[in-house]
Amino acid sequence: MRVVLAAAVAALLVGGCASTADTAGPRKAQPPLRIADLLLVGFSGTEVAGNEELRALVCDVKVGGVILFERDVATRTPRNIVSPEQVARLTADLQALARSCAGRPLLIAADAEGGLVMRLSARVGYLPTLSPQELGDGGDVAQTELEAQRLGARLREAGINWNLAPVVDVAVNPTNPAVVTLGRTFGSDPEQVVAHARAFIAGMHAAGILATLKHFPGHGSSRVDSHLGFTDVTDTADLDVELLPYRRLIKEGLADSVMPGHVFNRTLDPWYPASLSRATVARLLRAHLGYKGVVVSDDLLMGAITQHYGLEESALLALRAGVDVLLISQNSVKNEPGAAARVVAAIEQALKEWRLSRKTVRAALERVAALRARLAP
Repeated sequence: MRVVLAAAVAALLVGGCASTADTAGPRKAQPPLRIADLLLVGFSGTEVAGNEELRALVCDVKVGGVILFERDVATRTPRNIVSPEQVARLTADLQALARSCAGRPLLIAADAEGGLVMRLSARVGYLPTLSPQELGDGGDVAQTELEAQRLGARLREAGINWNLAPVVDVAVNPTNPAVVTLGRTFGSDPEQVVAHARAFIAGMHAAGILATLKHFPGHGSSRVDSHLGFTDVTDTADLDVELLPYRRLIKEGLADSVMPGHVFNRTLDPWYPASLSRATVARLLRAHLGYKGVVVSDDLLMGAITQHYGLEESALLALRAGVDVLLISQNSVKNEPGAAARVVAAIEQALKEWRLSRKTVRAALERVAALRARLAP
């Protein structure tokens, strides 16, 4: 099976990249594209009132979504969430502002995997949650679904409508520092991962919350953490095993969105990590596995990206690869002043110079609009 998959990927690579620029003849005037709808951005602050950064993002740039964090990575101080009452007020005010300024609701996202990666945690007044590893080790998918329903209800009460979870990485490497040793995986058996991820998504959907499969095509074999720097899984990845959860859950229609990881595998793409790779996103995920929905990048300010690419460059590479939503957390060691406006300007300039296809951007906008239309009232 590994040989067959490798051969298929090689054939796709040999086929060459489709042109990313419109080159046929003079252009007619095109209607403006709401490019900022493709941005999912982080911000500082716990309330809307008096927050000029937030008002600029929502009303001036008109970003399509925001992501919430409990703590600031650099300072370890509260960032967006300090209590259940406060975060519910923050998100309600955000949605009112977005409807007033942009005429549509925001996608409001958070990482709510359970266990260590849980933004609505006991530290800010919520009950503790079980980790994916604890759920997988327990072996009871009914318990996983019930836990996800509870977690989803918590998200909905907080005004968060998009969960950047579950992790469907298979624990190929038991010492993997990014997901396995942190208890973020459901286990080393791909069938077990599928069963618990399916139950987790069912619980999210019962609460009206969108879910995300991550980190495509698999982060569970890596020896390093892509938050910190370049992550090469060429010699450790087992694609036959690691793609199975995606193959199965996509076929079952359970993938609301998929997040590629910042992992490099030269057998898939000898130049770019998965999150910026057309061979991995457009060909393997979309063409080979048949995925038609939203692809959301992992944070473009993680070390694996910032140490090798500029923000604007990585954003354009991601869009050309087939990514729809560009995640810019502004909650990492390296933050970028004016990141959202800069990325929008870079995309607009690339469109003018034919370095990025309007067709690509329109398709991304259509997928994002379809996802937004599924938000629970």
